[in-house]
Amino acid sequence: MMMEMGSWMIIILLSLLAPSVIALILCLILIQKKSYKKLIKKQIYAGFWFRLLAGLVDWVILAIISIVLAFIPVIGWILGIFVYWLYYAIQHSSSKKATIGMRACDIIIVDENHNKLGFWRATGNYFVSSLSWFFFIGFFMIAFTSKKQGFHNFISRTLCIKPK
Repeated sequence: MMMEMGSWMIIILLSLLAPSVIALILCLILIQKKSYKKLIKKQIYAGFWFRLLAGLVDWVILAIISIVLAFIPVIGWILGIFVYWLYYAIQHSSSKKATIGMRACDIIIVDENHNKLGFWRATGNYFVSSLSWFFFIGFFMIAFTSKKQGFHNFISRTLCIKPK
């Protein structure tokens, strides 16, 4: 009985990590490494505290949506996974280049050439960012790297900047 329970826990853990690991591998294979373009004088990299604040705003918005979806048994949980993914991927790849929280903090996300992200790179960034959650160090890296990049930004080759 105990052995079966351990097996199920391993299967559940692997199924939760699988999308992130697949995204990590695809980002490493598919994204071409290019030199990072220098910032324009008025631009600065968005630091840890600004990004944390933006993340909290997005978390509040998604928490409200999650509460509403919680009233729909089973399907609500599955929809929640897609809502979180699409919330980030669509907004990061939009012309605004930012989620609602990022816009509130005047932050945009761009590729290494300061171009808008494509939907699939934004998707890779989202799923790889879940690895940063597992290894919290991935987010704390933002405070200590020269370009203020977290683990997920290094892998997906993205930058968060304050454009003004």
